[in-house]
Amino acid sequence: MPLDKQELAMGTRLTGRYKKQDYTCEVVQTEEGIRYRLEDGREFKSLSAAGMAITGGAVNGWRFWSLTGAAGPPGAQEAESTPPEAPATPTGAKHKVIKRTPNQKGVPEGQVKWFCSACMSGFLANAGETPESCPQGHRTETDGNGQVVTTEPQAAPEETIPF
Repeated sequence: MPLDKQELAMGTRLTGRYKKQDYTCEVVQTEEGIRYRLEDGREFKSLSAAGMAITGGAVNGWRFWSLTGAAGPPGAQEAESTPPEAPATPTGAKHKVIKRTPNQKGVPEGQVKWFCSACMSGFLANAGETPESCPQGHRTETDGNGQVVTTEPQAAPEETIPF
């Protein structure tokens, strides 16, 4: 169960759970002030910093840690302390490259401004048409699963690429 934002007494032991492993932290007084000491001896200025040392990512220390022996709902700590998994994407899948620019101010009538994030440039296309590529040839395609896949422009066969 998450802690209430309160002053914790010296010697208070806290527990946290991450990836099915339990961790402990103790509130201690040092020359520098109040610190949160992990079982491996490392000390931190905040509960969040102590939790981040365990998870390797940002955590809210008041939610990550619980009073030792305080039981919350089954699986509550596990769910809160485990970062969400990234959605599976096919190999080579990237973000959408060609996007319609939200601000169409100043665009000539009958045209729409688009932006290519591959070459970081804007370009115009006829209204009512969705371009399949930018003027430099960057294309946005979808794979069989509906995922957007970015393809780079293909060099013409007669061109040579210097090394």
